[in-house]
Amino acid sequence: MQAKDIMTSNVVSISPEAGIRHAAAVMMQNNISGLPVVDDEGRVCGILTEGDLLLRREIRLAPRIARTAEVTSDVDLDRYIRGNGWSVRDIMSRDVIVASPDSEVSDIAESLEIHRIKRIPIVDAGRLVGVVSRRDILALITDAPTLRLPREDDAILLAVRTRLKFDLGLTPQKIRVSVRNGQIKLEGNVETDLQRRAVLALVENLGAGGCLDRLQLLADSDPEKRSQPA
Repeated sequence: MQAKDIMTSNVVSISPEAGIRHAAAVMMQNNISGLPVVDDEGRVCGILTEGDLLLRREIRLAPRIARTAEVTSDVDLDRYIRGNGWSVRDIMSRDVIVASPDSEVSDIAESLEIHRIKRIPIVDAGRLVGVVSRRDILALITDAPTLRLPREDDAILLAVRTRLKFDLGLTPQKIRVSVRNGQIKLEGNVETDLQRRAVLALVENLGAGGCLDRLQLLADSDPEKRSQPA
């Protein structure tokens, strides 16, 4: 699936010359937490988010202690501009991560997670054509069809063994799987509780009729490891 399949095309954007109060009002009126900043030619030149507005002087209860020029750093100056600048240009983030309409949704989701951002502008030939947000991607989860196993025991067994091998690298020698009347039974040793949880998550995600968990932690089943001092 690609960005063009899920992006919001009717994007609310703002000019870099717009005032800060106007930008905040646009966010509130449209119930959004960020605005792509677009120049007169429709090109993305920045992005303004709620986080960029948190240092505003309008929300400070008392003025900051004055500092002399000798101790005022670039960080202080940038903070001052973000708190007191009049226009969107003064406080917008200029390093904007963008994607194309043909970008894979999985790649966009990874970028959102790595960079801890909530939206990515979608540009075509340099111009803004849409936005993909976290919410757009979450909708894929709620709309996704539930995976269902076949009803026959042999088919269920094959499906579970195949997924264990290709998803988690666990062969039948490590995890013994049996199926009776649609119920899956898991036996064997796992190295960690995290691995055990991954196995159970895999089976549950297949939509099985039930799972009998007989997995054991390797440390609990190995007499030599149990006898080792902590």
